[in-house]
Amino acid sequence: MEPLRTRLVGSWRLADWKVFSDAGPTDPPLGPAERCTGLLIYTPEGTMSAHLTLKDRARFTDASLDGGSPQEKAAAYSSLIAYAGTWDLDEATDTVVHHVRIATFPNFVGTGLKRVCVFEDADTLKLDTPPMDMGGEARASYVLWRRTDGRNV
Repeated sequence: MEPLRTRLVGSWRLADWKVFSDAGPTDPPLGPAERCTGLLIYTPEGTMSAHLTLKDRARFTDASLDGGSPQEKAAAYSSLIAYAGTWDLDEATDTVVHHVRIATFPNFVGTGLKRVCVFEDADTLKLDTPPMDMGGEARASYVLWRRTDGRNV
């Protein structure tokens, strides 16, 4: 079997996303996974970028780069989770750590987000996330990714 690093490098598109509470599976913060899209990139040099967003985001009335009413900006912020930084692995536990340098959610910056890697096959990656605070409750989640060449995100 190829090393975990070799299997992770490349581009991945969002296939599924679930959050778990004491009551069972729930939708993620952006809403049902079928309404979302995403892109995850791991470079061989150790850089990573993750973007999860609603597929149909409302456009701003003012199309200039600094446009958008406060309400439009709030809606745009609440429809996107994005961060980037570096990554490293613990091969023994199949864990990848995303060392966040920039993020839409400022509390991620400077943290190491651990994800357990489960390959369902060579082109399907499930990242299991330890419990995180969501809505005042610690909730575990997973994001399922499918390998992509970047053209079908």
